[in-house]
Amino acid sequence: MKEILAVIFIFGTPALVALIVFGFVLLRYNQRQRTIRLALEKGVDVSPLLAERAAESLDPRKYVLRGLLWGLPGILIGVGVTWSAILHDKPYFAVLGWIPAAVGAAYLIFYRMGLAHKNGAADASLASTTLAPPDRTSE
Repeated sequence: MKEILAVIFIFGTPALVALIVFGFVLLRYNQRQRTIRLALEKGVDVSPLLAERAAESLDPRKYVLRGLLWGLPGILIGVGVTWSAILHDKPYFAVLGWIPAAVGAAYLIFYRMGLAHKNGAADASLASTTLAPPDRTSE
């Protein structure tokens, strides 16, 4: 009985969190669609509403934040799962613990590639080595 409750807790908690987050994302999407629909019905130009969303999605700093939020806890999770797997003689489970760190690394790599593309470099090795966004005052 305890094993069943442990499995339900282990898999149920992340699923519940994901459902709550998905619910809020869906609610925000529906409110945005309703706002745009009302603006269209009243004859208001909706291009500022759409441009605001497009500009928000182009901000490269969000990839650094996501990379750090996935990567740093992912490293701790990876170390903990690896240590636990070694203690219980099941080292093949250690790979699963490093998945969040890999997702964080992917976000940081994506951010760096975006900076290299934005700076006009042919490949990422020619880009500057800082994680700061490019200076926008010269544009």
